[in-house]
Amino acid sequence: MRARSGHVRFDKKVRWKNLVPAFRPMFLKFLEETGQLPDDMESIDVLIEENLRDLRSDRKPEGYNREGSMRMIFPISDQVEFYLYSRGKVLEVARVIEQLGRVLQKYHLKHTIEWDQLQFLADKKD
Repeated sequence: MRARSGHVRFDKKVRWKNLVPAFRPMFLKFLEETGQLPDDMESIDVLIEENLRDLRSDRKPEGYNREGSMRMIFPISDQVEFYLYSRGKVLEVARVIEQLGRVLQKYHLKHTIEWDQLQFLADKKD
């Protein structure tokens, strides 16, 4: 499957703070699978801790919105969700989302996955 974005929506019972145990392994898996894991792990540890601080306070985290081939975005929304967006065609969003889905299942976080649901992507297809 070729998708430019994958959208993970959590069950309505899931709150931001429920993501705390799964966030570090999920985030590291995202960076590893997308080839964005830097040699300097200290900077990543700081970024993970900033995201965890928000999650522990039951707030939406920052995610990973850096220059690179793929981004992990937590949109402003009434529900707990995030999406991956690939700017290039090199990486397979579907493969990465499936890997993250396995991490989420391991932590018993009920979720659904949708493909290419970003409005600006849908507009470009028409």
